[in-house]
Amino acid sequence: MGIVRKQSIQSSIISYVGAVLGFVNKVLIFTQFLTEEEVGLANILLTLGLLYATFSSLGYVNVILRFFPYFRDRERQHHGFLSWALVISTLGFLFITLNFVLLKPLIVERFSDNSPLLIEYYYYIVPLGLFSLYFQVFESYLRSLFKTVVPVLFQEVIQKLFVMASVLIYAAGWVDFEGFVMIYVGLISSVTLLMVVYIAYLRQLHLRLRISWRFRKLNYRMLVFGGFTLLSNISVIVLFNIDSIMLADFKGMDAVGIYTTAYYITALLLIPWRAIQKITSPLVAEYWQAGKMADMDRLYKRTSLINFVLGAFLFLGLMTNAHNLFALMPASYSGGLVVLFFIGLTRVIDMLTGLNGYILITSRLYRYDLIFNGLLVVFAVLLNWLLIPPYGISGAALATGLSVLLGNLFRLIFVWYHFKLQPFTWPMLLVLVVTGAAFAVQMVIPRLDWVWLDLIVRGGVVVLVYGGLTLLLRVTPDANNLLRVLLKRLGVAEQN
Repeated sequence: MGIVRKQSIQSSIISYVGAVLGFVNKVLIFTQFLTEEEVGLANILLTLGLLYATFSSLGYVNVILRFFPYFRDRERQHHGFLSWALVISTLGFLFITLNFVLLKPLIVERFSDNSPLLIEYYYYIVPLGLFSLYFQVFESYLRSLFKTVVPVLFQEVIQKLFVMASVLIYAAGWVDFEGFVMIYVGLISSVTLLMVVYIAYLRQLHLRLRISWRFRKLNYRMLVFGGFTLLSNISVIVLFNIDSIMLADFKGMDAVGIYTTAYYITALLLIPWRAIQKITSPLVAEYWQAGKMADMDRLYKRTSLINFVLGAFLFLGLMTNAHNLFALMPASYSGGLVVLFFIGLTRVIDMLTGLNGYILITSRLYRYDLIFNGLLVVFAVLLNWLLIPPYGISGAALATGLSVLLGNLFRLIFVWYHFKLQPFTWPMLLVLVVTGAAFAVQMVIPRLDWVWLDLIVRGGVVVLVYGGLTLLLRVTPDANNLLRVLLKRLGVAEQN
């Protein structure tokens, strides 16, 4: 856990800086200087760019994580692994782009009435898709090299600073809305170029195509794995984004703007989870290769526990200050409260189940992940179709929450049945007790008139009660060890 702890802490710190920037962007800047419809466009462009990149990757993002250990050899430039990943992904992009152009008339017919702004900026999705694709490839490559901190810096901090700059340029009146979209897309895309510079700095930018015996030996397995994980990844992206796409269809871009803003706030819960996952996912592949099931079991349980501790704490802080968050935005955004609750609760359960998805997709039974995701996409589309027309953004949140919860249940049972691995430990019951106690204490505090003061006071009480009880009851050794290290560095505790 040494590598996991060190890099996940660094990544978490960077991610929380990015979270502050993201909060300022989405809650304070976007909602003040853009209309709900314009917010919806800015957010859905990123969503569609990610979907575009996922289709284009042909599953090679996961192939890198799964098979790179077999090719790792710096002296032989990892047998041309990166160059083949880029070539295959580029071919996928060209194929998807051809279909994207051919399908435009159908998209126009479907979305032109309720979301004309999306049709107007339709082709801006192409560059976003291309640079998102290359970013994913480079990120997976760096994760396999156990270099995760700098990519997190690029994605969580630099990109958000670029987004902030683009909105402020528009707010200053220096460009019209079309100019804003051009700058917005251009600056977001440029982060990928920084990744290239970083990989070159590490002297790991190996672009020479080579066909080694490893490729000939593993080629079929990589193709099959890539095909299945491509379909699985598409299912995941569709599952988590079909709600906003169907909202654009049924209710328009203004509903998308409100929904995606609240949805983004819940994404703050996943910051520690993502930081830990970026480090642990390559370890899962290494453990499968070496047959270290006992190590995988320990990793599964420890990451699930620390994820649950952090997730419950962040969800508690979010819900106890929900009224303050919406007070910082225009009144039209208050309808996002239901989104905060349903999606936020879903995020916590997602964190609790930990590595079940990575364990499954890197195992010999990875094909079943596609079956699960396919069924869940059908379920999600059906629920959104039924719930969005009568209930709007609340219906979308409920549909997504139920779909994700069902998917986690399927994977949890499957991984336990086939591999005898499950994430639950007794300290998780203590987490529920601590959460309930912290919620009860903050309920005693009367609501203060000044939003920022109420947020600080209420949040401070939650931190003190939840954090204090977690450390006092020794819920997780990782939290206590981290506190001990911090105290030593501050000179409060004695050095060993």
